[in-house]
Amino acid sequence: MALSVDAPVRAHEVVPPEPAPVRRVPSGAPRPNRRLGVLAIVVSATAMGTAGVFGRMAAPPGALIGEALTMGRMLVGALGMLAILTVARRLGVLRRTRLSWSVVLGGVFLGLSLATLLSATVLIDLSRAVALHYLGPVLATVLARVLLKESITRVELLSLAGSFLGMMLAAGLIGGQPAPSSDQPVLGTVLGVVSGVFYGAALLCYRYRTDMPADIRSFWNFAFGTLGTAGMVALTRPDISGMTATHWAWAVAFFLVCGLLALGLLVVAGKHLRAAELSSLSYWEVVVALLLGAAVFGESISLAAAMGAGLIVAAAVLPLVAGRRA
Repeated sequence: MALSVDAPVRAHEVVPPEPAPVRRVPSGAPRPNRRLGVLAIVVSATAMGTAGVFGRMAAPPGALIGEALTMGRMLVGALGMLAILTVARRLGVLRRTRLSWSVVLGGVFLGLSLATLLSATVLIDLSRAVALHYLGPVLATVLARVLLKESITRVELLSLAGSFLGMMLAAGLIGGQPAPSSDQPVLGTVLGVVSGVFYGAALLCYRYRTDMPADIRSFWNFAFGTLGTAGMVALTRPDISGMTATHWAWAVAFFLVCGLLALGLLVVAGKHLRAAELSSLSYWEVVVALLLGAAVFGESISLAAAMGAGLIVAAAVLPLVAGRRA
């Protein structure tokens, strides 16, 4: 398939504000379904929040195999979407849909982001790794404002700022420094920041080509994510020889829950929500990771971290309440 140059589809051009007359939706671009987008990102963020638990359980002690696990995660997702497309008799649509650079880069960036995140969760506290990963939504919102000219309301700006502040508190970056869970905290922090940068780039790519059906976009997302992480595996050559049957069982669960389910729904959310909405709601993953880290691994939750989690929840609910009143 030939690659084409993207023309950004801006949410405020698709659904004009009231009381202006309703303009026709551009050909091939479906109307955004905000309720579906909100549901998709909440479920996706919840499933994504379990990635650190699955990743730690699937990895032998002391092993850094995040790249290999993420490649499997993306590969299973691609095969799963291909099976769904086959059963739904949509392979013809897959063949006819043109590719573009945003589709390719969106998958590659996401694969690289998740691989570096998974390695970071082994080296530092789960909540800190996920919080650093969520530098990405802020980056995506800023870039969407600059490159796509997406507007952002005061409520959305307040929600995003609240989510970001809550993330900083939950990670211990404000109000305390969590104890490192390994002897390589600096490397873990760097990997967490790198995962955030790649994640922001992937979220920005999802704002292009919103005309592409969600199932088709999901397949290509997984396919190019597999290629991106395969390149990392070829460079790092992670040692998976120590994995037992139990480790592989956790890995398979990780592939299905954090791959096919979570990442498939992330694409759906990216089609129906603007960057600011997607960013603020996606911070729910930080709360899930914080609670799971405490429940499963005994990681302590400080008062500042608890306040941060509460702030994230409040910031996520704020635009929903404001939108309902409007």
